[in-house]
Amino acid sequence: MTKSITGYLIDAKAGTIRSVKIDREDVLKSVYAHIDCTCVDVVRIGDYHIAYCDDNGLVDGLECFTQLSGFPWPLAGNLLVTGVNEEGDSVSPTHSIDLVAGQFSISRPVFDPDFEHIDEPGVIGIRVRAFNIRVERNRPTIVNPEA
Repeated sequence: MTKSITGYLIDAKAGTIRSVKIDREDVLKSVYAHIDCTCVDVVRIGDYHIAYCDDNGLVDGLECFTQLSGFPWPLAGNLLVTGVNEEGDSVSPTHSIDLVAGQFSISRPVFDPDFEHIDEPGVIGIRVRAFNIRVERNRPTIVNPEA
């Protein structure tokens, strides 16, 4: 038996997903290190996969958040996806990284400036009148599919 399993780390801020190694002997310690938190929650993805997430991720101000297809609320911070066996132990995922990436979308606010033209005595130019805010959603980009 190998000392590690594979997991898929979703880095929400970077908008990426990549394969990582998880220590089979201390899965929880590896999870904390990969998603950079001290309190995790687990979200089921079908019968054979789970996503570890920061249990307190939605508390502070957010630069972005992640949505899991069919899951009712947003997930904040980094996520670590693993497989899960019948005993509930984390194992390497059976789905490809491409298939897992397709189940997630990362949402982030985008500020579009609304300009107004200035044509006053001695001043000609433009200035920002306001910002329109929209949410951009993207699937995580795979950064090392062969790892």
